[in-house]
Amino acid sequence: MKKVIKGWNHFPGLHCGSVAIRDIASFYGLTLSEPMCFGLGSGLGFFYTIDSDISPTRNIHVRGPDMEPNFFTLLADNKKWKFEQDSEKALQVVIEYINQDIPVLVQTDIYYLDYYNSKTHFPGHIVVVCGYDEQKEEIYLSDTGFEDLQTVCYESFKKSRSSNVKPYPLKNNWFEIGPGLAEVDYQELIPRSLKDNALNMLNGVKSARGISSVQSISELSEDILNWKHLEDWKWCFRYSYQVIQKRGTCGAGFRWMYRDFLNEAKDHFNFEFTDKLAKKMDVIGKQWHELSNLLKKISEQDKPGSYLTKSSQRLITIYNLEKSFYTEIVNNI
Repeated sequence: MKKVIKGWNHFPGLHCGSVAIRDIASFYGLTLSEPMCFGLGSGLGFFYTIDSDISPTRNIHVRGPDMEPNFFTLLADNKKWKFEQDSEKALQVVIEYINQDIPVLVQTDIYYLDYYNSKTHFPGHIVVVCGYDEQKEEIYLSDTGFEDLQTVCYESFKKSRSSNVKPYPLKNNWFEIGPGLAEVDYQELIPRSLKDNALNMLNGVKSARGISSVQSISELSEDILNWKHLEDWKWCFRYSYQVIQKRGTCGAGFRWMYRDFLNEAKDHFNFEFTDKLAKKMDVIGKQWHELSNLLKKISEQDKPGSYLTKSSQRLITIYNLEKSFYTEIVNNI
């Protein structure tokens, strides 16, 4: 038996989570841009992880936790990631929802998604399950920038969902989105999401990955000077460059995607204030982009050299700009 959700369409985009949100919203009749999905989900964040058992041993992540349930909680009942220890049971649960034409969001490790041919583990990658073939034992996925639905065998799919690789081990994380989403009330939801994201960054928010906060940027600005002593220092710098600039982040650690959200949001909420925020976030994005270029240069050298101090200084600048940005939002909304 082969089954694909009736009426399902995938629209390629930049980031796995915001593309998945947009695809599901569109399936239920809501036309939203990818940046709007990212912003309403309070997508900005920053994690810094130190762990000798992971690769690289210094690991950054530039997106906030729980963007997907954050977004759908705005339009439906409270949503949270669900977990299942039994991988076969987790597979059957997904299939049951597909049989009801209900899409399912799942988190995966791209290392086990065969169509990526990846040699690097990257747990937490979001895809939408939209179909399956029981006879061939294949799952159909909507995935980020791919034009067509991607196919993965049952066994690889189960491995991708249960990867125990740090810093974000998975436990078949998933949740379904059924019909009945509310219309988007921009005037209510934009300021709510702005303030939620700002408070998350100022106060810190915990997840399985650690703590996402603006303070973590300050911690990195100090500790990055010590990276030169690490055995895997080149990989630490190279991976951080990739995370900021290359891995579906719009080239600036998602800050330019958030800028695009703000530019769209200003037509719905407090034009002058939101326009000012968009301009500030553009500047912040440039700082992140320039930082990533410094990190790339370091990774290509025999020794870290002068770029290391410049990277630390750039992070201090980013920390000050972001802290001021989030404080302004909290003080004015």
